[in-house]
Amino acid sequence: MSLTSIKKRLLSKNILLAEDTILRQQTVIGYDKQFRWSWMVTQLNTFYVASDLKDATITVETIESHLKEAFNYGKKNYKGWPRGLQSAIGVVNILIAENITEQAKTYCKKLKSGKKWAGFAIPVVIDAKTKEVFFFDKKPMWGRIYFPYFKRMIEELTIS
Repeated sequence: MSLTSIKKRLLSKNILLAEDTILRQQTVIGYDKQFRWSWMVTQLNTFYVASDLKDATITVETIESHLKEAFNYGKKNYKGWPRGLQSAIGVVNILIAENITEQAKTYCKKLKSGKKWAGFAIPVVIDAKTKEVFFFDKKPMWGRIYFPYFKRMIEELTIS
């Protein structure tokens, strides 16, 4: 999985694209706004933020730093109703690298990224060597209604 393939998949879904840098790395950023009655009549503004760290080692600290910058990017570029007023922001943070610590994989699987006010930060790591994708394995209570959507989108963007 590469930034180019993520970019192509975002484009195929008609998701708005931008390129920027997060943690001084080339980053592809997709933005999508969805409204669903099944989401208790809320609007979800989702940013898909993908960076390729090449041969750097992804640790929990790397993920948290990237999540913080990506979430700040999302808040800064958010367009829509005020957050919390029938509106939420989701930042799906995708990191690609050849070296990922076991703690980083667990962090993503257990969704340790914490709660945000009317927002979600979802960490995803992709092992560039094995093509394995690591992300949440259970839906959390907070924001439970959005996580089937997040899971489907993560799978469609990252799994070959």
